[in-house]
Amino acid sequence: METNTVTFMFLARCNCCLNEGELQNLWEPYVFDGETEIYGEMLAECFSLSPQAEDHLQSIDMICNSCIKRLRDALSFRREVIASAQVLKEHQDKMLLHTTEKEDELQSEKETDYQNIEYLDITEVSKDQSSDENSRNDESLNPNRKIIKKEARKWPKKLPKEYRNKTYKQYSVAALKLAIDAVLDDRMTIAQASQTYGVPRKTVTAKIHAARNKKEEKDEEPNKLYEQEKHDKLIEEIKTILTYTNAVPYKSKASRYYCVYCSNGTGFEDGQDLRTHTRTKHVAERTAGIDQIMRPQWMNEVIKLDIHCLHCTICLTSIPNWNDMFRHLDEVHQIVLDEAYTRVIPYILNRELNCALCSESFTSYHYLDGHMNTHYSNYICYECGDIFLAASRLNKHIEIHQLGEYPCPGCGKVFKSKKYMRKHFDYIHNIEKKIKCYYCPERFFATFERHQHNLKMHKEQVKIMTCEVCGKTFDWPPYYTTHMRRIHRTEKNYKCNDCGKMFLTKYELNNHRVKHKTEKNYVCDVCSKQFKSKPGLSKHYQMYHV
Repeated sequence: METNTVTFMFLARCNCCLNEGELQNLWEPYVFDGETEIYGEMLAECFSLSPQAEDHLQSIDMICNSCIKRLRDALSFRREVIASAQVLKEHQDKMLLHTTEKEDELQSEKETDYQNIEYLDITEVSKDQSSDENSRNDESLNPNRKIIKKEARKWPKKLPKEYRNKTYKQYSVAALKLAIDAVLDDRMTIAQASQTYGVPRKTVTAKIHAARNKKEEKDEEPNKLYEQEKHDKLIEEIKTILTYTNAVPYKSKASRYYCVYCSNGTGFEDGQDLRTHTRTKHVAERTAGIDQIMRPQWMNEVIKLDIHCLHCTICLTSIPNWNDMFRHLDEVHQIVLDEAYTRVIPYILNRELNCALCSESFTSYHYLDGHMNTHYSNYICYECGDIFLAASRLNKHIEIHQLGEYPCPGCGKVFKSKKYMRKHFDYIHNIEKKIKCYYCPERFFATFERHQHNLKMHKEQVKIMTCEVCGKTFDWPPYYTTHMRRIHRTEKNYKCNDCGKMFLTKYELNNHRVKHKTEKNYVCDVCSKQFKSKPGLSKHYQMYHV
């Protein structure tokens, strides 16, 4: 009896927001500001969630950098609320102690009034007080007997152990307000205001934090409204582009293209397969699904569009390039796009990867994607001046400048940069097969091993590429791009200013320029040895410090 086996391809996503990006394991320890964090435990403490860190789930318990920042803020706010509640509880306990002391004094005065009276005659007891059956029986037996009546001693309510033998400061609401105003106006420090107005220091600190947070939220409210309006306008402009052109939205990861409309994350190695899939399977969702795709706002502030063979779907006019599209929509259809000019990023997903804005060629999609930062100045690194098209890219870059002491979780070796620590950990300690086959659960150490596996086990899925010039065939995209760049691109447009030698690509020119350098700007963090180029430093590090 045949058994049909269905294989699911799982795309790694953040467990909190279900978005892609740079992900961290929920159960691995990470160091932040000198403290070790385990994000799974932080989730459990903040939201009472209890995810299980089982071995077979380790690969999917992930969290992205944006959610890590929000989790830190939420946990910090929770701890602050608990501290404020503790201060309020101390104040209530103080008032309770003050009240019980007053009652004790009144009780003592009452006992003093009756200390000279030892016996009470039965005749002086009221009828209501003598209603007890036993008392009436004793009265009938012995009418002359005198009854002894003692007052029950009332003791103050016993405080919890941690609050006993404490001295509580007495202060009024007016004194607290004066202390807060003095600190907010920078006339006093928290310690001075606490001593001057007789308010506990913890109380002043908690109230100051609450007042400042409230003020910041009030100041940020107009900015948040403005940013939301800009984001809403961007979504409308994206819908306009998708209505008037045949551009295809997509997402990318590890040189593979993913359909933005598919919930299961359908991926493709070839841009033509992506275009065919999107235009046949998601016609009805072309504009309707954009609102969901662009959520959350802080993770989807830009969108990628494939503009291969771009044309207008209304007047069927061919559009040569990206900038001509803006002019065509303005002059012919009276549509002006503002936000899309800096937030919609164009790509041409073809076998030969060229920049859609400057036509520079690249050997892989990874280099092309990084190159697109040079065309957009949405974010600027104030340390080195580099520009980036999205905040997520800037945040990843900033890690280079965050120098400190980052110990390796595996061996304890300390690095000055978190980036170098991660590389060291991945190369030395985290020896595992990370490259997953697209068609089966098997994993590999490198992409070439996966390619060899596909040729053997999934030959029907391997796409054969044919050179349009010489007819030579290739079964792997890197082979095809290298062939086209080396054999059929005869124009050497990149010239060395020092010696005049010409090169095919900018990458080859940059490697050649190292020979003419005299200064050594790349320094080894371990032994302080200097090098002319970054590849030279990397080779030295691999040979002597790994």
